[in-house]
Amino acid sequence: MRKYLLLLLMSTLFMAPVAYAHTMDKSTLFTDVPETTSNIQDIMVLHSIGLLGYNGKDMALNPTDNLSRKDFASWVGSFFGLEGATVDELAQAAQKEEYISSLEGDLTYKEINTALFHHKLEVENPDATMTKEEYIAFLTEHLDDDMGGHTLLQMGGFAEGPIGTIEDVVTGDETGIIINGKTYMLSGHPRIFAESTEAKSWVGQQLERSIFTTAGDHHHGHDDNQEGHGDNQEGHGDHEEGHGDGHDAPASNAATLQYVQISSAQVVADDTKEVQSSNATPREAQQTDETTSSSSNTVWIIAILVVLAAIFAFVFVKRKK
Repeated sequence: MRKYLLLLLMSTLFMAPVAYAHTMDKSTLFTDVPETTSNIQDIMVLHSIGLLGYNGKDMALNPTDNLSRKDFASWVGSFFGLEGATVDELAQAAQKEEYISSLEGDLTYKEINTALFHHKLEVENPDATMTKEEYIAFLTEHLDDDMGGHTLLQMGGFAEGPIGTIEDVVTGDETGIIINGKTYMLSGHPRIFAESTEAKSWVGQQLERSIFTTAGDHHHGHDDNQEGHGDNQEGHGDHEEGHGDGHDAPASNAATLQYVQISSAQVVADDTKEVQSSNATPREAQQTDETTSSSSNTVWIIAILVVLAAIFAFVFVKRKK
């Protein structure tokens, strides 16, 4: 009987929505980057492809600080799959490969042009340094520039993914979304820009942008302070990051979604309701309020019944003793 009651109580806990275990959303990137930050999408995109470092527990971005050559070099080392497990090792590897000449001081536009864009960009002040915020804006502006047959995304083993209405989702050990009848699986640690990380809530909503790892090139994940890397061949090598929690990305060679940006159909619906409410007659407004109140009362009644059931179960167990 005790086991039965325990299972009953546990089942009430699992009635709440459960998010995909290894996602990172706009609230879990950096401690000093609010969800309402104007460039939150740009931050998430660069973070998802490894060009904004990797964050651990309670890590701040400090966007107004100047970007150091050492930090940038470590991100470049990670992005191109150079050997190294720490910031120092990756930065030294990037310097050895001549992506950057020095690890001292702050990064300049000339150096970022050399390391990532093959000197193809026309920069107004090449010797000027930049804040992390300016770095984010600069990379975002040139992320899709053609550099002789490839873009920066492609150099890192990424590509723009599908867009469109999400018809259905796959849930379980791995998560996937279905668009136009085709299933696209998420990577082990995807970045999710959405109102909810619960995959089932995405059905019927619009996938506005996605980035996936090209087949066979990358497997992505995050550790707090280290990443493992494969070989680098002209900027297109294998790139495998370590996982502090022991979970790896799917072993399949199929491309997986690393970043998904989903518009909230619910927000649109709520906006529509507000407009309709403002144009409604007093009688219609009263009926709407009564319906809302009734729904609210129902929720409260269910909650009270669950609490009473738990109390009853506890008393019953005590009496059995």
